[in-house]
Amino acid sequence: MNNKLIPGMLIGAAVGAAVAMLDRNTRSSVKTQVSNVNELRKNPSTAKDKFASIKDEIMYWKDQIEEIRRNNPELEKAILETKDMLTKK
Repeated sequence: MNNKLIPGMLIGAAVGAAVAMLDRNTRSSVKTQVSNVNELRKNPSTAKDKFASIKDEIMYWKDQIEEIRRNNPELEKAILETKDMLTKK
């Protein structure tokens, strides 16, 4: 008995992709995404810069949250109580 699940899934995915490509907006979106990937492949330093800026932004917000937690323990307690109350419902 041959297993036809995987080949059937691959054929279905290919047919689904082909049908989706009939839509003009989908084709435009795919074209844009492919060109963005090609740009990043040609110039990887821009991707590193983007990731570094995202990392810096995340670290900034992490520090801000930690500062709020240190300076306002009552606020943290109120937030945790509210979270517990909402999750019990």
